Amino acid sequence: MAPQTYNWTCSICAYTWVIQSTNTDPNLTREEATNIIGYPECVNEVYGLMSIDCLTRAFSVMGLKTSHAYLTFDQAYAIARIHTGVINPIGMYHFMAIRGVQGSDIWIANSAEGYCGVYDTLNRSQYNNFGPVQLLWLVP
Repeated sequence: MAPQTYNWTCSICAYTWVIQSTNTDPNLTREEATNIIGYPECVNEVYGLMSIDCLTRAFSVMGLKTSHAYLTFDQAYAIARIHTGVINPIGMYHFMAIRGVQGSDIWIANSAEGYCGVYDTLNRSQYNNFGPVQLLWLVP
């Protein structure tokens, strides 16, 4: 994933990655994604993403259904094995895209690689240290 340009755009980057990687719209730009999510009422320079409901609505605009929950690592790992979406460890206040799993870790697309020591995977210890953690994942 290309790095985020501004510190408040992680949710935009994660959303764009999911939309592109699922071939929902492989040409979606981050600027278009910003408008779909809703700038400035849903995502802005002061707060970043204002509410997970904004991403839920943005996915529905693209015809995608989602589910949302705060989950344990084991629950999140089970979802990441078969679904994509976004993950937000509240202690990081950072959104990343879910790529799948890699060994015993959750494999992520992270627009701020290295932020809080997290690169392209989220292990159980990191997950628990930065929790609670919310997931918004695509469902059939």
